Amino acid sequence: MNLFITGPHLLRICLAWGIFYYVFMLIYHSKLSIQRQTFSFALLWLLSVILNILLSGYANLLIAILIYLVLWPDQKFDYYLINIILVSFLVKFWAFILPSPLLMHYFPNSNIVSYGFNLIISLVEFILSITFVYFYNYFKLNDFFQSRQNPMTSIVLGYIYIICFLFLKLTQNFRTYAPLIMGIFGFIILQCLFIIVVFTITRRRQLKIYRDRFSEEQVKNLKMYTDQLEHDQLKLRHFKHDYKNLLFSLKTVAAEQDYTAMNQALDNLENYSDDYLNNLSMDLYQDLNNVKNPYLKSLFINKLNTINQKNIKCSFSCTDELNNLPMNDLDLIKLLDQAIDNAIHFTKRQEHGQIQLAITKEDRQLAFLINNSLANLPTTERSKDYLELLQIKDLKKKYSNIFIQHSKNAKWFRLHITLITKEVIK
Repeated sequence: MNLFITGPHLLRICLAWGIFYYVFMLIYHSKLSIQRQTFSFALLWLLSVILNILLSGYANLLIAILIYLVLWPDQKFDYYLINIILVSFLVKFWAFILPSPLLMHYFPNSNIVSYGFNLIISLVEFILSITFVYFYNYFKLNDFFQSRQNPMTSIVLGYIYIICFLFLKLTQNFRTYAPLIMGIFGFIILQCLFIIVVFTITRRRQLKIYRDRFSEEQVKNLKMYTDQLEHDQLKLRHFKHDYKNLLFSLKTVAAEQDYTAMNQALDNLENYSDDYLNNLSMDLYQDLNNVKNPYLKSLFINKLNTINQKNIKCSFSCTDELNNLPMNDLDLIKLLDQAIDNAIHFTKRQEHGQIQLAITKEDRQLAFLINNSLANLPTTERSKDYLELLQIKDLKKKYSNIFIQHSKNAKWFRLHITLITKEVIK
């Protein structure tokens, strides 16, 4: 514990943590209000300076925990926040390490504790940190970190930071063995890079396997769609043949002017036509031609067929062509798949269950409407439990342009998923 500190050193600590939190604010997309963010970061900056004075570099773990607790949005682990904290500490570390040898070469030992030296090194740190922020945004790394919903990325970043921190402390305390420490550090860095490469390759393989499975499911659904259309086409041929016979019989009855027989023939024709037309799937699938995204079309083919097989009355509407989606295809498919499954689950036991599916577009908004009828059946299930399966909170963390609303009355449960885009959706 070091309670005696010079003015230049105090300035150095204050500026270092100021740069740290400025970079953190630039790369972390928080859902907190601007006022709360400003207050939170000001409080964290003050606590970080105090802890740094008391515990030196060993305060970093405690500071990281404080940042997480102050900015923690809910009760679930926020891996995105953990990743950004670790990335910010790594930026702080390298922004200090990289310019140090060059600055030490040009500044004599007597000036190290001067205000000038500390201002210059802080300026260099700031420039390097802002450079990192530029490349962070250029390569859209925030999307990458927001999409990591497992601890693996945090473990890798934490491992790299621990190695860097140990390297710094060892070189500071054992200057005699600096070459050996540098060699070990280089080996560990290579090991870290190897781990990252293996991790990246493994993730890509897993994603490829998932996409291959999804493609197989897509082919299966399209085959189901074509089989259904072929079945309807075959029924249409039979209907055409039978319809001609019925018309011929009707003409014969009309020629005989037997009005009783004529009414009977008309009733038979009407009943036969209704029975045929009500059992066709063409009306159910007709708007699928407007869904141009293959993943989305495959999903709706599968779900409409499932609903049809369970004898649930269903309507599907998509009056405008839909090509591009303002979010990751697989994330949207997963959300809609679970939402429609929930609707099927709550209507399959109803005697007259209904499901309404619709896709609407308006300027910069794309909306998916999933409505299902409700019945007063005895059950211990709650719709809230099934809403949790949609992982709405995780999606809202990952995508700032998604809005999910639900409402309920005595007859209907309505789920509206709205996506906002910067450009007009095509």
